[in-house]
Amino acid sequence: MGTSPTPLYTMETPTYSKVIGQDPISTATLFWILLLVFIWASNAVVVKVAVRDIPPFWAAFLRFGLALPFVFLFIKWRGTGFLVSAKEFLYVFILAFIMVAQIFLFNLGSQYISGGRISLIIFAYPLVVPLVAQIFIKEESLVKTKLLGSFIAFFGIAIALRENLSGTLSTTFKGDLIEILSCILLAINIVYNKRLATFINKWKIIFGEFQISVVIFFVAALLFEKFQIQDVQSDAWIAIAIQRLAVSVFCFLSWQYLIARHNSSNLSVFFFASPLIGMMLGIVLLNEAFDPGLVAGCILVGAGIFIVNKL
Repeated sequence: MGTSPTPLYTMETPTYSKVIGQDPISTATLFWILLLVFIWASNAVVVKVAVRDIPPFWAAFLRFGLALPFVFLFIKWRGTGFLVSAKEFLYVFILAFIMVAQIFLFNLGSQYISGGRISLIIFAYPLVVPLVAQIFIKEESLVKTKLLGSFIAFFGIAIALRENLSGTLSTTFKGDLIEILSCILLAINIVYNKRLATFINKWKIIFGEFQISVVIFFVAALLFEKFQIQDVQSDAWIAIAIQRLAVSVFCFLSWQYLIARHNSSNLSVFFFASPLIGMMLGIVLLNEAFDPGLVAGCILVGAGIFIVNKL
């Protein structure tokens, strides 16, 4: 704590860092990130509608498969190109495999728990990002104050999941465990993605990641799931469309741009409000029960995330 921390954003025109991927966050970028926070928080609610009628692998394939042409057109417009070397392809394949596992577990777990619980667990990923970043990114160091934030956040999770931990509720334990694994994989994906962006063009990474993931999702859906398209209701199709355009196109392209330019921990701090936003949307849109313990858990997780990533 000998030096003061770098501010998360500045009201003045940013002067970009000499260290690649560590630029300060401008005011315009701040509002951009807040929009992403709201859209991604709503995804925890939207996914429950989609997987009600569509199996997890098929839901992921429809989401990313239908988004891929939009990503292709965007990158074509940018004039970046799509080709990567054989070595780069291997790195991107590993990233895609991590994303496939994370998205599948995210979809699968949402079948068993409420939107509020999904938001609480999946958006605890900023707690994991600084820990994983130590492995891949030497510029993102871990300080002792982050342990306090982690303790507060995990205490919040314990409060929210108190029935499972006490053994009085077993119906959601499976979903909670699945979403925790998805949360860990999401943190790994973010940090590994940023590491690749230091030597592979960021748009080539996301296109390759989407392309490989779509193929894996499709093959897995054919092999492991049965899909009755006639049974899918209109609101499930709307949910897939929202995931495709708002999340898989706008959010993913935005995040790919931001993560290549800024400190991954500093970006993640803005998602501290996501658990509470997701829980409130679940109550309003899905008529989920109001749980004071879940509210307290979301607030504590948000506070912990803020401490972990800001101090």
